[in-house]
Amino acid sequence: MDSQRTAELYGVGLGPGDPGLVTLAAMSVLETAEIIIAPSSHPESMGRAEYIVHTLLPDREVIRIPMQMASGSEGIDRRLHAVRDTIRELRPRLTSAAMSAFVTLGDPLLYSTFSLVVEAVVCEQLPIAVRVIPGVPAFLALASLVTTNLLDNDERLHLVPATGDPGHLEHLLEDRESVLVIYKLSSNFAMLRAMIAQAGRQKGAMVGLELGTDRMQVLTLSEAPDKVPYFATIIVPVQRRSA
Repeated sequence: MDSQRTAELYGVGLGPGDPGLVTLAAMSVLETAEIIIAPSSHPESMGRAEYIVHTLLPDREVIRIPMQMASGSEGIDRRLHAVRDTIRELRPRLTSAAMSAFVTLGDPLLYSTFSLVVEAVVCEQLPIAVRVIPGVPAFLALASLVTTNLLDNDERLHLVPATGDPGHLEHLLEDRESVLVIYKLSSNFAMLRAMIAQAGRQKGAMVGLELGTDRMQVLTLSEAPDKVPYFATIIVPVQRRSA
């Protein structure tokens, strides 16, 4: 190994779930990386990012980092602890490998567990250069399914998690010249649907469930069930004046 070479760790975005939306840049890293790491909700459970890797490269070994998806600061601390344990255990391999990859759904810089990996690399003082391969965000995949022109002219986009302050969402819904994209719906969906209707923003609003999988559904707000999976996305469109 060249003593002057710096090991690289890539955060690789795999898109919302459809292997066909994995970019050529992402594939190049997956094919070249000596180590591939993926998040999982349980040590024995294959996560969606790992599933995409195995669909594209069936023979590749994938190392799982079990992460409990509990909410709040306690959940974040648990996930960071799990990530740091794995990074510490893999330190010799990560520092000697020319290229490693951590795969994630969507984009590594949008509500992704990759941020915890970067934090762990810094905390453990690993001599590793961190790189990012962007992925297709879920909301763009959802918009493409209904060929919705999201933004034009001076219109704006707000991307927020449903786990935030409901009052903040009410404020954003008042901005009728903006698109509101909501992630992390889970048990909050019924409340969110009521808020959107009360604000008069339900026209054209859509919900994407399990995007990129064989269970995918694209529904209007009224069609969707009161409970939706965690991997669900709402798009509340701009209210444009008729020509």
